[in-house]
Amino acid sequence: MREIDGWRFVGYYGVLYLLIMIFIVVSYPMAQTFAKPIASLIFPIAGNNSLLKNMIVTTLMYWGSLLFYTIFIQKIRLKF
Repeated sequence: MREIDGWRFVGYYGVLYLLIMIFIVVSYPMAQTFAKPIASLIFPIAGNNSLLKNMIVTTLMYWGSLLFYTIFIQKIRLKF
């Protein structure tokens, strides 16, 4: 099992996370106006979702999938 520096891991993927969050905050009004009607044809969308709910869900999905892939699939141990 490989070991990598945990702080470097958090820093690298934290920067990517911040870029994703900035993109979500900037594009949220446009997505509500244009993309929501088109996306609702493909799959059901819960109404009245706020920006905060979208950010919480995105945060949990991002870090959860990243840690699952790193720890269980790649078998990398984070060393802090």
